Amino acid sequence: MSFLLRKVRKNKWYKTETIAWLLPGEFQSDPLGDLATTGNKLSVYRVEDDCSNLERVVAALAANCDKIANFDYVLFQETILKEIGIKSEQTKGETPDETVNNCHLDLIELSAFRLVDLAKQVLDRGEVKRFLVREVTNFLADSIQKGYINKAKVSLNPKDKEKIDKLIQSNSTFNSD
Repeated sequence: MSFLLRKVRKNKWYKTETIAWLLPGEFQSDPLGDLATTGNKLSVYRVEDDCSNLERVVAALAANCDKIANFDYVLFQETILKEIGIKSEQTKGETPDETVNNCHLDLIELSAFRLVDLAKQVLDRGEVKRFLVREVTNFLADSIQKGYINKAKVSLNPKDKEKIDKLIQSNSTFNSD
């Protein structure tokens, strides 16, 4: 039973039981902003049930950003899709890590109702988590050092690329002693 990962803004995915104007079973609309679709499709990445590829997926997605930042994401069981009638198709991702690209899925034929149902299920049963800048930097350095990510394909600004280079150099120096 694998998980699906979607990058989100953690502050939009808080539980809202204390908001008086919400009716029972409702949730705020803010999380829907993180589920923006294109062509009625939503991009997600498959994470192994033991989360053994989680850090690699995060590194690949972070490598496409302009700067290294906290990485907020939601992780939910893939079985939710079948339960609420959402179809998926495996498509190639667009990260600098080819293995991670093969973990990409598009959730397809998404109506507004299905998208809202997905958001509700993810809020109820998913886990919203965060990796801090330091952790994301380490994941990126590790993926580059292991050859998962070609450094030339990293979209980060020069200052953050330099941070990663220094970390890789310090790891290489430490490991050669």
